[in-house]
Amino acid sequence: MSQIFSQDSVPAAAPVKELSPEELAKLSKEERKAYHEARRAAQPQPAAKKQLTKAERREEQESQRKAKEEKTKKVGNDEELLAELKLQGLNEDQAREMAKEMQQGEKLEGDDDDEGEGEDLGASVARWMSEQEEITKESLRDFNMKVRWQGHVNTLPADHLGCILKILFKDACASCDLSGKLPPTAVAEKLKAPLARWAPVLEPMYRSIDDVMLGPDCVCSAATEAVNEAVQASNGTEAAGAAAIVGCYMALREDDILPDEELLMGCRRISSEHPSTVLEKFVEFLEDALEDDSDEDEDE
Repeated sequence: MSQIFSQDSVPAAAPVKELSPEELAKLSKEERKAYHEARRAAQPQPAAKKQLTKAERREEQESQRKAKEEKTKKVGNDEELLAELKLQGLNEDQAREMAKEMQQGEKLEGDDDDEGEGEDLGASVARWMSEQEEITKESLRDFNMKVRWQGHVNTLPADHLGCILKILFKDACASCDLSGKLPPTAVAEKLKAPLARWAPVLEPMYRSIDDVMLGPDCVCSAATEAVNEAVQASNGTEAAGAAAIVGCYMALREDDILPDEELLMGCRRISSEHPSTVLEKFVEFLEDALEDDSDEDEDE
């Protein structure tokens, strides 16, 4: 067997016949070493790595740096997205599932690729609202998938809340006579059912606004803008518009969309820009109500 394989019998890169365990056992130590070295030499050798110039090395390093930055940014964005989804009422598992769907860009069944293309946020929100039959806790997830993450990714909960409220306020005003004397309670009554219906979406949206001043400002601005547009469209009076705005605030308070102290903050700020007698009286009413609540707490 000493002639079966010797260190000099096979060229370095020649194909090597595979020996059986029995044949290997008959080889001497030197022959086995030569056999294994020949097998290694017969394996395809990796091509020599190209020597990079300084410019090419810098380009490669810059590419690696950017890739690392993108990865770090993506992780940060994922965490921010999860936090925001949880603020909107989803638990950890639901938030992760939704984030995964959004990142994969999945389309919901029946979605049209061109649906909503070119729409502004207000139009997208209005279309989504018109498609809803029943409003539940799951509706907020549906809103995010169909509106926010398909064309309006950079919008915030305050933007969404403002759009929905503005639509509800305008609808209520459209069913009222804005050409004459209008009590705020008339608008508040018109809003009672719509606000109750949309509460499963409105309440978590409001809670997810992390700026203590932005939330009340968003609510109050939505009322002011909606009523002003309704007054213009119907050639209504300024007095009726002022009453309608307060009617919107009364309805929000009745439905507990936001606490009295935050509603008061928003009313004070909007009153400085759009003052009216009826709004001043409503501000005084809120101040008295909060003072009464404070007194009751002290008595307890």
